Amino acid sequence: MYFTTPLTPQIADTDMQGHVNFLAYSQWFDRARTRLYREIDSDLNFRPHGMVVLKTEVVFLKEVYVQFDVEIRTYVSVIGTKSFEVTQEVWQRGERCALGKSIFCAFNFESHASEPLLENFRVVLQRYHWRDPELA
Repeated sequence: MYFTTPLTPQIADTDMQGHVNFLAYSQWFDRARTRLYREIDSDLNFRPHGMVVLKTEVVFLKEVYVQFDVEIRTYVSVIGTKSFEVTQEVWQRGERCALGKSIFCAFNFESHASEPLLENFRVVLQRYHWRDPELA
């Protein structure tokens, strides 16, 4: 299932019309993923076994306004042998406003090479593994 992270948009997140600027979404998504990172490695050390981002994308569905709080929903949509995909959604006032997907690869920082997902990574990823029926 997904977990949620409430956020309050800041003036710095906006453009001149009071809409949240596209750059804010990636920061929000990364901030919301911190819970997942901490469950994998509570020290956020990730050495030597960690992960790197291979790809990230954001689809904008509706405008988001600075006047109202948002909720970021985060879940793991795909778990592979060496990689996984995290899907995140921005919700405001009961509507899905943006959809983000990030693909991560398990990475060994000593050998500088990808590696299979460690079991402790996999256990946490399984906890949040979910497919939104509306997106399937």
